[in-house]
Amino acid sequence: MVFRSRWQRPLTRWQLLLGAEGLLLILLGALGLAGRQAGAVPVLVVFHLNTAHSVLLLIAGVLALVAAPWRRGVALFAVVQMVGGVMLFVYGTAESTAGEGRTPLLLHPAENFLHAGLAVLGFIILCGVESTPRPVRPRRMVPRH
Repeated sequence: MVFRSRWQRPLTRWQLLLGAEGLLLILLGALGLAGRQAGAVPVLVVFHLNTAHSVLLLIAGVLALVAAPWRRGVALFAVVQMVGGVMLFVYGTAESTAGEGRTPLLLHPAENFLHAGLAVLGFIILCGVESTPRPVRPRRMVPRH
């Protein structure tokens, strides 16, 4: 009997990278919410996180952890992260030229570059997942009835 696991060996490094990213996003979102509850404007190193942006980071982190065990989940999340990161980067950059305080996310340059970095990381994970060989399953010569 062959033991089959969702954690396949060549794919494991990309799954672990996505899991680590998910934990980091959850930590960043939780720190943003905790700072907001304390009454101070949360500034984590260079990030100015408000409630809406912290919740967005929490949701992305949880979805990354949910998607990590499956190859299709990792690839799908990487595509969504790549496209969403580029869209948030372009939106935040365009909105920062119009004036601050006009969006619910209140994106500053540091958050814009966070989204650009997440888009690049999504592209790297997608390329890594798609470059690993797919497992070969034996085909049945006689169809089941």
